[in-house]
Amino acid sequence: MKILALITVAAGAGMDSIRNGLVDELKASWELYRSDVLREAYATQSPGRIAFVLEAQDAAHAAQILGRLPLVAAGCFTIDITELRPFGNWSLLFQA
Repeated sequence: MKILALITVAAGAGMDSIRNGLVDELKASWELYRSDVLREAYATQSPGRIAFVLEAQDAAHAAQILGRLPLVAAGCFTIDITELRPFGNWSLLFQA
């Protein structure tokens, strides 16, 4: 299943903690990319927020995977996860 994860700097997260852990976070997310779990990664217009598109069994599985990222595990980032499904409403255009 395709999953959209919005990852945001947590309120009260210390920027020093984030800076100190960023290399390990990037290495861990790179490993997710190399293993075909993390399919896409984007910066957003909101400072402190990125978007990941993952392939996982469901939202709980995605949360478990992302929860192992060092800065997520340390509470420096929060994650909002949404399961994505095919958009089927175009079929309404072709009904008699």
